Amino acid sequence: MALVATLLSSPVQADRLRSAIAKRSGLVECTDWAGVHRACARDGVALAVLDLFATGSEGFRDLRRLRRQHPSVTLVLYVASPPTSIQTVFELGRFGVDGLVLMDQDDRPEQLRSIIEQAEARSITGLVSAALGRARPTARDAALIAVTRAHQRLTPQQLASILGIRRRALAARLEAAGFPPPQRLITWGRLIVAAQLLEDAERSADSVALALDFPSGSAFRNSCQRYVRRTPLEIRRDGGARCVIAALVADLEPGRSARAAGISRLSSTLPLSRSTPSMAMVTIG
Repeated sequence: MALVATLLSSPVQADRLRSAIAKRSGLVECTDWAGVHRACARDGVALAVLDLFATGSEGFRDLRRLRRQHPSVTLVLYVASPPTSIQTVFELGRFGVDGLVLMDQDDRPEQLRSIIEQAEARSITGLVSAALGRARPTARDAALIAVTRAHQRLTPQQLASILGIRRRALAARLEAAGFPPPQRLITWGRLIVAAQLLEDAERSADSVALALDFPSGSAFRNSCQRYVRRTPLEIRRDGGARCVIAALVADLEPGRSARAAGISRLSSTLPLSRSTPSMAMVTIG
């Protein structure tokens, strides 16, 4: 089960967040910024939901430090009122905030859950989409869903249902596109997100296994060897998520070699980590 660290101002925020994601994530409820840092460093936290004013004063300095020390942790702000100036919006983007939730506006369970899912996927889906740009639409969409919902332990039936087709039809379309079967594609999605987490130098393979709900650290290492033919440390050394995406592309048929060469060229132009952060403010009516 993925872990979410929280630092919030009111019990109302905590209750609404718990209602939105408790079925898919465990919560580590922190009372100060030091607790958030400890949770990210030790507990395999993949996501932090934060109120900048939870400790009584504006937490920009703490937010900046958190992003610098834990670059792969997804950051979502959950605030009582919107930013009051363009400068504040700019600062949030510069610090790498991935999503913004406004209390009493965006925090019904389905809204909150959607914002968090979009925030989690922001930093990786662009690379996956670019690598699979010429793939057939259903196959490409299935791969993107496998990535964006990597924390949910999707089944092939659930993946097909999200795409609005039957499971057999999904398997047939993936095969026709040269993609792996549904269950194997789901595992690829989890490994891509796991590799993104490994880009944090201080994050262990065991904490990544916990964050992505692998049965154990050993099971995660075995999956890395079976699919990517590398250990978690080798995946980190060879580029993290980009390394696993390249391995996925190399696993596709037909046109496997050409696609692998294409992702290799693409990888050389992209940073190893989220060194140029940006923020998408998502409001769902």
